Amino acid sequence: MNTLSSKTLKKLATRPEFYVFIIILLLSLFIQAKSGLFFSNNNIVDLLQSMTVPLIYAICAYLGFISTGPDVSFPLIAALSGYLATQFVFVTGFDGPIFVVFLVAIFFGLIMGAINGFIIANYNFPSLIVTLGTTSIFSGILLGVFEAGRIKLPESMIAFGNKSLFEVTNAGTGLGSSLPMTFLIAVSLYILTYLFLNFTMAGRGVFAVGGDETSAERAGFNVKRIRFGVFTVNGGIAAIAGVCYSIESTYFLPTEFAGKEMIVIAAVILGGTRLLGGVGTLTGCVLGTLLLTIVTNSLILIGVPIYWQKFIIGAIIIVGTAISVIQISDLKGFRRNKRRKVGVA
Repeated sequence: MNTLSSKTLKKLATRPEFYVFIIILLLSLFIQAKSGLFFSNNNIVDLLQSMTVPLIYAICAYLGFISTGPDVSFPLIAALSGYLATQFVFVTGFDGPIFVVFLVAIFFGLIMGAINGFIIANYNFPSLIVTLGTTSIFSGILLGVFEAGRIKLPESMIAFGNKSLFEVTNAGTGLGSSLPMTFLIAVSLYILTYLFLNFTMAGRGVFAVGGDETSAERAGFNVKRIRFGVFTVNGGIAAIAGVCYSIESTYFLPTEFAGKEMIVIAAVILGGTRLLGGVGTLTGCVLGTLLLTIVTNSLILIGVPIYWQKFIIGAIIIVGTAISVIQISDLKGFRRNKRRKVGVA
């Protein structure tokens, strides 16, 4: 039994998400000790609500990293898709089920994601450069062509936003919080992504392509098709995030979408996803997102000013990136030593 426990601990110690979990635990206990409010029911619900859209974004970033490379276009795909879906409701006067609005947004998101995927897969351009370029294009369309501004959502969308899974009230402070239905959407996307990556051949292909493109081709995977598919699906997922964000806010706020990508990418890398692809877990993705959500939302409980929160987030980004770079260097060193041994033999 002791041997089994020792092996389990050693295995956990090699996983980056284990250390992220320890940091989350220590930070939570520290905030609780200082404020006495961290583990209150309304604060926990507020954290879960704040995680909703970042978690959906994180799935986009995660899929990009493990298959090809960074995708930084998902916030603007979310913004443009959400805007077009909102305009669909206004123009048509649609007052039916909310899932139709999501389908409209997903349709436009898939088109934008397919543009990314087509360029990356067919011309083998770096995903960072391509998605940076399309980010500017989508932003120009949103703010230039459509002249999008602050828009109050149609009543049918606001009605869905007002629905909640449950509500809680803190007996001590009297503060109440509710967990919106959008959280259920984020959890559903997480489960579907997990099942796809771990229990389908196409999901294994995503990891294979990110790990070693040549080996993936020899194993029979269509590299171009997988990369095209990943970025296309990313567009659809980002579109869902765009509608969720607007619904939670009850307003469409175009300027609120830009700039979210770096914090999300930092969360994903911090959770153990490797910059060069092929390695990473959704669990680490969730934990990294939770850590940055705690830093962003809960440090205020102990009186940490906003500018210090930004400082801490910046430090976390640097540390997370450094860890990933060290992992890559260690991997290259391991492969180099392995080749030398084979040569000597």
